[in-house]
Amino acid sequence: MKQHLASLPDITALETGELISVYLSVAEEAISVVLTIERNKAQVPVYFFSKTLKLAENKYPPLEKLTLALVKTARRLQRYFQAHPIQVVTDQPTKSVLEKPETSKRLAKWAVELEIPKETITEVNTASTEPSDPDTWKLFTDGASSLEGSGAGLVLINPSELEFTYALQLEFQIANNEAEYEALIAGLKLAKRMDVKKLQVFTDSLLVSCQVNDSYIAKEPNMKKYREKAKELIGTFQSCTIKQVPRLQNKKADALSKLASLTFAHLTKKVLVEVLKTSSIQELEVQDVITEEGPNWMTHLVKFLTSSELPSDQVEAKRVQIKSRQYVLQGDILYKKGYLTPLLRCVGPEQSQYLIKEVNEGICGAHYGLRSVVSKLMNLGYFWPTVH
Repeated sequence: MKQHLASLPDITALETGELISVYLSVAEEAISVVLTIERNKAQVPVYFFSKTLKLAENKYPPLEKLTLALVKTARRLQRYFQAHPIQVVTDQPTKSVLEKPETSKRLAKWAVELEIPKETITEVNTASTEPSDPDTWKLFTDGASSLEGSGAGLVLINPSELEFTYALQLEFQIANNEAEYEALIAGLKLAKRMDVKKLQVFTDSLLVSCQVNDSYIAKEPNMKKYREKAKELIGTFQSCTIKQVPRLQNKKADALSKLASLTFAHLTKKVLVEVLKTSSIQELEVQDVITEEGPNWMTHLVKFLTSSELPSDQVEAKRVQIKSRQYVLQGDILYKKGYLTPLLRCVGPEQSQYLIKEVNEGICGAHYGLRSVVSKLMNLGYFWPTVH
């Protein structure tokens, strides 16, 4: 025993790009993991990890215990998993279990955390027969509806293959096909907010892809509204195509949608999560009641922020350059920055008069003082020079 303890191998430091082999072991009450690398045709240890199973973990099936060991290791050694290629050496079908996350809520959660379906998404992208465009983004969507709840999952991939994952929980009664449309519409809105110009959409719903591509006719009233909403959003892109792919090639979005339909408290650290209270086809379009006509105090600022155009007067030009640092242009709307406040939407004289009138209407309207009106309007998110 002394001789054996004296000859134990030393822990080895990793070098950039080395392949790490992960060996998993489970017992009734404990899990163990060893990370090794190959040096001079021999395997040398890099890290050892073990954990005692507690409470319900003791009752997990053996395959789930193996998966738990891998998840715990990935959490503790995140820097290794991000910087090195990893191979898991096991005689158990761990990968097959993770590729079917619908069999267990825990497995669905772990599949998303380990990003198991990533290989499938890469395979879809490389197998595409359409001509590749360096400026084209890719969007994978999936919706799920059951008696326990409804959800949607999105995976948006930029031209550099950087992924953005997004989950939606739908807090209203909805059919499965409608959930697929909700996922598509949410994905299109997300891409539009990120100023995407060219987009390829992949969904595993044959009905949705065929209806949007005019191959199928939408007969039900709700499906007609969803189709019109989706086509309206598609028309806002420079180019946008939608294609149906098998469910096996849409695993990450599928796992996100199933997980969001059940619970998503643990997702918020890694995935953007949103809760929709109402259907997308029931949203109200909000427009400005008063539209400004002619130049106003914002004109020079907007011109400078848009095209660096300055007034001919040098004094006024210098003033615009200095003041422009306090403002930002989002789309066609000018906002004023603040140190401790959110962006304030800038309004012109006609819009400001309308806002003041709205604030002063009602039973207590005549009792509002000047400071109260100013404070109320700024709390509502509006700004113009007289307020400041």
